[in-house]
Amino acid sequence: MATWASERREFIRICRRAFLSGMQTSSGGNISMRLGGGLFLVKPSGIPLFELRGEDLLVFDCSGSPVEGIGRPTRDLRAHLGIYGIREDVSGIVHYHSPFATAYAVRGEAIPLKTFHSKRILKRIPVIPPAEDGSDAMASLVKGAFSDPEVRVAILSGHGIIAAGSNLRSAEDLAELLEESAKISLLSRFAGPGDSIPEPGRVD
Repeated sequence: MATWASERREFIRICRRAFLSGMQTSSGGNISMRLGGGLFLVKPSGIPLFELRGEDLLVFDCSGSPVEGIGRPTRDLRAHLGIYGIREDVSGIVHYHSPFATAYAVRGEAIPLKTFHSKRILKRIPVIPPAEDGSDAMASLVKGAFSDPEVRVAILSGHGIIAAGSNLRSAEDLAELLEESAKISLLSRFAGPGDSIPEPGRVD
């Protein structure tokens, strides 16, 4: 019988929110949640976010061994566990192929932060070099990027984005802010030179 009922409900709520907000389509994307006691709730591979049920979710320990549930875990489980292992402040991680941010990812470019809000919250966004998803190389690169306690989101070159929050809702908020920032950056290219906003305290 599945345990951690409230955690599973929150996990499914975030999955539905990600799908409905356009952050991820079909069965792509990877999501995980720290349960405590060295255990983690993990999205199984191959099931679309909107169709996931609480009983579909898997429980793994910090070594990557299955504890509860039937099915294959997300292929990027090692990358998630790597972040959890070095960041006690992180209890939720999301990885998506959200279209605007991933447009930057496929070019291997950083997302310019155009708004005061995004600069204050996201601060620094590393661009992680290309590596095969699910590989040891990818897990190592992700762990290295998030070893900086200031890093909350990162760009996965040629792949997508990853966000790590104090809980799963926080991780989702960060991912959505990164996607919004990418959208604003792209749209701002169509603005005239006089349409930019000055830095705080600056008077033109």
